[in-house]
Amino acid sequence: MVNQNAMEKPLMQKVKTMVWMHRELLVYGVVGALTTAVSWIASFVLKLFLNDQILWQNASINALSWISAIAFAYPANRKYVFESRNSKILQECAEFTGSRIATGILEVGLMSVAVNALSIDFWASKLIVSIVVVIANYILSKLLVFKEKNN
Repeated sequence: MVNQNAMEKPLMQKVKTMVWMHRELLVYGVVGALTTAVSWIASFVLKLFLNDQILWQNASINALSWISAIAFAYPANRKYVFESRNSKILQECAEFTGSRIATGILEVGLMSVAVNALSIDFWASKLIVSIVVVIANYILSKLLVFKEKNN
């Protein structure tokens, strides 16, 4: 009879190895989900006061929810995802903010098109656009902002 415990050890080692190899993406997924939650909670609160069917108010909802998300995202990405040790924190933060401005404009534009031009439900649009933005943010962070962990 095969020892169950002996079989579990190699499996657990494989799982640990796989998690370690993909740690950055896994942690980015968690931080991205939390950042998205911050954005969505802000959107929910703002929708209590603003009408998403009016273009400028829809843009305001998204712009303000984006600002709240970026305030959370930079320190979380710096510390937990990319483990940055860059001593030029202001420069790094500016680069991060610049990349987020680009994806923030993308988000506001896509939301305006989806909700106001295509008449897609606000929350369905928010889900699809959020996925696109999370992917774009990772690529920009990895390639432009946090190029090296120990700059």
